[in-house]
Order: sequence, then structure tokens, then C-alpha cells
Amino acid sequence: MRSRIDSNTVCIVASGPEYPFGNYDPVAEIAALAQKHSIGCHVDCCLGSFVNAFAEEAGFKLSQTVDFRIPGVQSISCDTHKYGFGPKGYSVCMFRSRELRQYQFFSDMQWQGGFYATPSMAGSRPGSVIAGTWTAMVKLGREKYV
Repeated sequence: MRSRIDSNTVCIVASGPEYPFGNYDPVAEIAALAQKHSIGCHVDCCLGSFVNAFAEEAGFKLSQTVDFRIPGVQSISCDTHKYGFGPKGYSVCMFRSRELRQYQFFSDMQWQGGFYATPSMAGSRPGSVIAGTWTAMVKLGREKYV
């Protein structure tokens, strides 16, 4: 990864953990590398997001810390449809700061249908998936996730 960073690199990515084997990248080392080069570090926690967040509280020691406690981690993705038990098709991207989050939003004044704005490049998502995810999370609550 170090040898591939050049003047065009804006971000490097770590997995916490990757699919399908559950291996963790050395997130702290990758985030430190990003800081050294003044670039972003994103952690793809799509598989482990609901495991990482509650493992310590449940009495399990993870091989890696995978959250914003690590200096240099700028964003983290979370798939709520995996161990969050929401319906398939919904994910969340969390940012260290509001300043970074502002780049997530997309708008186009030249779209054929008029003004178009969305909080993601992928466009709109069905409200049922969002409502189903919210319902699952509220129904389970922190205690059951732990």
C-alpha cells in the first residue's frame, strides 16, 4: 500500500474485517500511513460493524480496534443488513467530522427532471428499507445487540 501512494492518492482503505474470512487489516498502521501522507483513511466495516461496536461490551477481545478512536480514520462504512438485522440494501457511511460529511451530498441543477439532490451518489433508496432498518434497530436496542 505504501508503495502505491502518489500525488493522485486521496484515500486509502482498510477492512475491519473483510469478507468472507473475517480477517482484520492493521487499521491503526494504515490510518497512520494516511496521516503521514495527509490523505484520508476509510475503514470498510460492512461485515463487522455491528460486531466491532458491541464486542468489548459483550466481553470479547477483538484483534483490532476499529472505530474513530484510531487517529487518522476519517470514515467508516456499516452494512445494517448484515449483523444489524435490517433489510438488505441499506448501508451507512459515518464520518469523523461534519466537514467531511458535506462531501457525501450530491446535487445536480442540470438534471432533465429538474433539481436533483441526494445524500449519496447512488441516488435515492426506498423508504421501506430505511424504515425497516430503523424498526430492527429500535426493536433490538443496544442490549440485544450486545
